[in-house]
Amino acid sequence: MVPLAPLLLWFSALAGVPIIIHLLNKHRYRPVQWAAMEFLLTAIKTNSKRLQIRDLILMLIRAAAVACLCIALSRPAITGKFEVFGSHNKTAAVILIDNSYSMGYQSGESGGDKSKSKTRFDTAKRLAKGILEQLGKGAWCKIFTFNEEEHSPLGLPTTNLELLSQELDHAVQLSDKGSDLSRALDATKKLMNTHPEYQAASREIYIITDMQRYVWDPSNISGALLQDISKDSTVYLVDVSDAGGDNVGITNLECSDALATPGAEVTFTATLKNFGTQDMDSVQVSFFVDPSGDGAERPAERRALSIIAGQSTTIRFETVFPTGGDHRVEVRLEDDHLPADDRRAMTVEVIDSVRVLLVDGRDQKADTPLSTETGYLKHALTPSKEVEEGDKSLLIETDVVPYYSILDKTLSNYQAIALCNVESLAPQAVAAIIGQVKGGMGLMIFMGDRCDAANYNKTWEEILPAKIKDPTGEVPKIGDEKLPPSVAWSSDDNALSHPITYEFRKEDTRPLLEPLKVFRLFNFEPLKSDDVSVVASLADGRPAMIERKVGTGSVLLFPFHLRSLDAGGWTNLPVQPAMVVLMQRAATRLTLGNRPPRNLPVGGTIRGYLKAADAANKLQVTSPIGDREIQPLTNEGRSSFDFVDTEKAGFYRFAMKQRPDFKPLYFSLNPTVERESDLSKVNASDLRSQFPGFEFQYVVKSEDLSARLRDSKHGTEIWPWFMALVFILLALESILAYRWAPKN
Repeated sequence: MVPLAPLLLWFSALAGVPIIIHLLNKHRYRPVQWAAMEFLLTAIKTNSKRLQIRDLILMLIRAAAVACLCIALSRPAITGKFEVFGSHNKTAAVILIDNSYSMGYQSGESGGDKSKSKTRFDTAKRLAKGILEQLGKGAWCKIFTFNEEEHSPLGLPTTNLELLSQELDHAVQLSDKGSDLSRALDATKKLMNTHPEYQAASREIYIITDMQRYVWDPSNISGALLQDISKDSTVYLVDVSDAGGDNVGITNLECSDALATPGAEVTFTATLKNFGTQDMDSVQVSFFVDPSGDGAERPAERRALSIIAGQSTTIRFETVFPTGGDHRVEVRLEDDHLPADDRRAMTVEVIDSVRVLLVDGRDQKADTPLSTETGYLKHALTPSKEVEEGDKSLLIETDVVPYYSILDKTLSNYQAIALCNVESLAPQAVAAIIGQVKGGMGLMIFMGDRCDAANYNKTWEEILPAKIKDPTGEVPKIGDEKLPPSVAWSSDDNALSHPITYEFRKEDTRPLLEPLKVFRLFNFEPLKSDDVSVVASLADGRPAMIERKVGTGSVLLFPFHLRSLDAGGWTNLPVQPAMVVLMQRAATRLTLGNRPPRNLPVGGTIRGYLKAADAANKLQVTSPIGDREIQPLTNEGRSSFDFVDTEKAGFYRFAMKQRPDFKPLYFSLNPTVERESDLSKVNASDLRSQFPGFEFQYVVKSEDLSARLRDSKHGTEIWPWFMALVFILLALESILAYRWAPKN
């Protein structure tokens, strides 16, 4: 039992007044010996014990009546928790508001108009204001929002609860991230253990959430942590979920070709999942290419499909990008109660032009170009010198230079360099190439009969994707009736997963690999690193192409050179149709380099690189959060930028007003849908069985939160019972005093 007005308990000292009166009356008269009355003393002694008991009973009844009156005025309440008599600690509270995107679920409480529907998040903020009102004057409070991380949008703990309530609407915003309660509870525990006001106060924790099942799964949240925070604090779980839970979301969007070029058909595959318990029919799916974002654009294609409850399905769209640069693709569903997973965006960087410097390991002979080390590679990259007017397909420009004249070229003018059977380069040239690769340029190395494994391992060790070992195999000789043993290229799907070779997974291009043979090759021992990957393999498992990411560039290493068999070549690749596909896709891949990704999860850091000359210009950022400017940074001769305000999904555009010729850069951010879109929830009994040491009070949004908190915090007031007891005691005292009074 806890008094809500403990100061009035001091008036209970008035219960001693009847006792004092009794003692004063007892000594009011001085005893006088009177001989005539001596005979009465004998009779009085026989009744004195009975009279003393009556007087004591009346005194105690009067004292109890006064005490009960004082207790009633102090408003006693039953809380179920025992406190020191007469004490009442100051309150220190923490309010945790779930702002993950499932809290954007619209309840449809506005007459069916979804644009005006109240979301779970709206309800959460309204209830948070009600909690602030109940805390009372002098209480400390801290507000956290939590999704995959915890944030403090309203700063440090404060007693200015009115300010917290006023700032709640615009400072606390819904995000498109998933949910992780553990981080917020860790932050709460740290606050309570370090902040002095929380250490000496009555602690209260309010968790306002939609109680999603995956958040409370024992694999995602520690039972020991829940038990720990509820040991010294009163925990309130405020459930703002709805009865409904049907939801369809787009869980993934993939592009069939990571090396898109103008004029080439590209297939996009969207994966949709029905997270509800009811089958969904006629789900409208729309596909947009370079949407304007004003809501008035028309989809490139629209289809309807049905999705079984709890199941996923895929749908494909095809498009052709007419020009190079960044293109945006978006798949949309008709908005349901949870809009955050009804859209999925993707940025596709289409390469339309590449400049490649071909470094010939021998002297170039203009009269017989195909007899040189670079002849077939140049022909594969630029099959025809004549380009039809209006043709916007991939354009690759090539320059050829002898190995000893490479420094005569400005390397920064090229997206890629190809070393073709080069025996060695001057140290200055090696250093220049390595520096360019780290800065974003691509490098292709074709080994051949002029190359020495030990020399390459030493010279290019810093960027090689593998340790090069001596070559094996026999070179075919002109005139021999029988060719020496050869190894075919692997056409297994597992060996064609890299973007360069992915094109050969198609039915019409896979046969191009069948004629490929390799007679002699250097053996590679790939480095064990996440930056190294085997691009293509031979049938016996040996690598035919290896890639290594170096800085923001990449290196491709080939175990053979590109000469025809009649000119001492080691493979028949140069005269096969697959040569053109492989080399053009390799050049495109090198152009993209190892640059930061354009497609990120919500909350990821957007990072981009610019030319050094652009560092002086500010970038104009257009995003779902709003427009702003950022200043690129310059480091080690490179200009770059980072952007971290990525709480919302959608397209992020970076442009320069000072540079009209600057092509805008686009990035796409998407939520992690698979878990957060599942709206199934846990209830109080589930939590108590899963976490037996976790003590909490469960409140649903339909309850009168103010009354519930008042009763749970202050208990049920029982002062009327004490007041009734006062009247009963006074009535009893009157009756007994009348009956025990002396009779005349």
